Amino acid sequence: MSGSLLVLSMLVSSGSLFAPPPPADGGRADEAHDAESGASGGRQPPRPWGMRVDASLVGMRDNWLSMPLPELGLTVGRDLGRRLSVELTGSVRRSTNAANQSWSALAALRWVAGSSGRGRHRATLAAGPFVEFDHASHGTVPFAHVEAAYVYRARTGFTLLIGVGPNVALAKSAYQNPPSGCQGDAIWCFDSWNDAEEIHAGDVVGHGRFAAGWQF
Repeated sequence: MSGSLLVLSMLVSSGSLFAPPPPADGGRADEAHDAESGASGGRQPPRPWGMRVDASLVGMRDNWLSMPLPELGLTVGRDLGRRLSVELTGSVRRSTNAANQSWSALAALRWVAGSSGRGRHRATLAAGPFVEFDHASHGTVPFAHVEAAYVYRARTGFTLLIGVGPNVALAKSAYQNPPSGCQGDAIWCFDSWNDAEEIHAGDVVGHGRFAAGWQF
């Protein structure tokens, strides 16, 4: 009897008597939790804000063969969820030619249609209004912009975008003869701006861009 009381007092003092029983699965639940926690280490950390430098080719039917001309811009974006983000882009066209210089703005919602590599590689679709302001030939023209783009996001924050899509004119351009690109009394000058064509509502022009920046 005294031996039984001694064993009982030892169990109570050590807390073993009231300790919860071990899990029926032998601790596999804890192991699964640990494995899940380790796997989450490869996922993208939250970086909701983004900034990119954009190099775009935008068609405006303002030169020979209506070839798209480059625009240089800056994009600021914000993730609204795992698959949706909003972006605002401002760009300048023909930045070295004050007489024919114009500006543009794009506001777009971007949706992630699919992703791989734990979110690093993304196939996206974007749409929104695009406006070319104070164009030398067309004045201010509003467009509806649609874009399919590949987006890369590294765990370090670096991001890359390659996209292409149409701009659909929503109004007729205020077409006028642009300023001549020929200066002075040049004997020979090839001025491609004299081949500009009018833009009508419903006309489609191309828009492609390459952009690189950072998520933070």
